[in-house]
Amino acid sequence: MLKTSFVEFSDVHAIYNSRPFDGYLAFLPEPASSPLETHLSYRYYSGKDFCWFEFKDTQLSAGLSMQVTASQNYLWLLINMRTGISLTLDSSYLLPTDMLLCYQTLTDDHRIFLGDDSSWFLLLGIDGCMLQDLTTEYEQLKPLFATTAKDDRLYRIIGTMGLHAKLKRILDALQQMEFRPFSTYYQLANWNIRFFRYVFQEIEPPAVDRTDHEIELYYKAMAYIRENFYDDQTNIEAIAAALYVSKRTLERAFKDKPFSVTEQIIEFRLQEARACIRNSDTPITTIAASLNFACPKNFKRLFTKRFMISPLQYRESMQLKRLF
Repeated sequence: MLKTSFVEFSDVHAIYNSRPFDGYLAFLPEPASSPLETHLSYRYYSGKDFCWFEFKDTQLSAGLSMQVTASQNYLWLLINMRTGISLTLDSSYLLPTDMLLCYQTLTDDHRIFLGDDSSWFLLLGIDGCMLQDLTTEYEQLKPLFATTAKDDRLYRIIGTMGLHAKLKRILDALQQMEFRPFSTYYQLANWNIRFFRYVFQEIEPPAVDRTDHEIELYYKAMAYIRENFYDDQTNIEAIAAALYVSKRTLERAFKDKPFSVTEQIIEFRLQEARACIRNSDTPITTIAASLNFACPKNFKRLFTKRFMISPLQYRESMQLKRLF
């Protein structure tokens, strides 16, 4: 059993990781671990009012359960970037890819479960003592936190939102930080302000009008795209055919999601291209071609629009960062 200041892992023997940690919180020091637990891939940080935890790029040979422990009355923002995450509150809650879930715990602990796959999520915790200040500053949160005298639930789902491009740019800003023993907590707390400003203005109560079939279809389509985005034959028609649904039915499953079906294929390719540019010296044109961006100029335009930096500038910035 391995434990950070607020997350406890079970069955760590089932973890295998062969990639360096390159998540949003990669600037934080590598956590100390025993010789038997060298393959965990995560970063965490905590202070008086906030805590941050990120888990990324760990291939699991079996499911992994994590117990999250904090003082009673905590607000959590769980951002899932890869595969479905099962969250155990009053019941099991499945959070799909590219979604943010805001929830409140009024008991000491809850569990997050990862399946036997590659996972990536970021968890931000906020001490409940700050909720009054939050609802004063963000009026739109008051109805979401409204309770009645008979409301004795230990967990509450506050709202959800898709991981839109603007939100991802705010997350990308974490990669520009450098660890400093004294000031990092305050840097992260300052980043929270920008993050909160966007999330708490956009968050919506959980949708109740989507059918189970559409939700299941969305998960299946995301899994198919993740496995096949390299293939130049992967498109909306091929995915619909593989899942035995019509093109229109598939498009409806992606309604109100961060990306359409075609945009999601491009998103996976751009994310992979960025990782290749960061972790290799392969020519950018070669990387683009390998991911089925036929036109280098179009790849540059899409990359720059998505990450607010050109592919070449991104590689140069990563090389400069390694020097220091």
